[in-house]
Amino acid sequence: MKKFLVIAVALMLCTSAAFAQNKGDKYIGGYIGVNHQNVSIDSASANNTSFGFQLEYGEFIANRVKLGANVGYAYDSETNAYTVTIDGAYYVPLCEKLYYTPGIQFGAAFGTSASIPEVASGFGVSASLFSLEFKPTQHFSISASIVSLDYIWLTYGGYAINTLNFNFGLNPTVGFKYYF
Repeated sequence: MKKFLVIAVALMLCTSAAFAQNKGDKYIGGYIGVNHQNVSIDSASANNTSFGFQLEYGEFIANRVKLGANVGYAYDSETNAYTVTIDGAYYVPLCEKLYYTPGIQFGAAFGTSASIPEVASGFGVSASLFSLEFKPTQHFSISASIVSLDYIWLTYGGYAINTLNFNFGLNPTVGFKYYF
């Protein structure tokens, strides 16, 4: 029975007309994410949960190659962060409606914290190693970034922080796009 359900879902994702991403196609969209971190050093530990969203505009500069720009906001119990990023991705068709979309993103951020009076600033680079986009209609798609590698450099309150994160399905980002 499970095998039948998997095959049925795969056929639903891969059937009907293809909606390719061609040069000149444009879209607007957004991403929503929830992030939970647990850091332990020796016997001390800390937990943090944050919520964020991004608004995005993108255009295909060649068939299956898109460039985009994003503005975003993230919040947790202590901080407010604002981001501006540019990104690129390549669309590999897995079947008619499902695409593998590896990409890279460069961004800058600034924010405030309740415990530090200075404004924090920094930059980051992120590689989406396993991202998918499902396009059930010609104008609408749902995307998910499941595996990513992120480098972030941040400075605030006289401190500089460098982090390298490998995210594997624990903090997925889900996005929605409207193509026009």
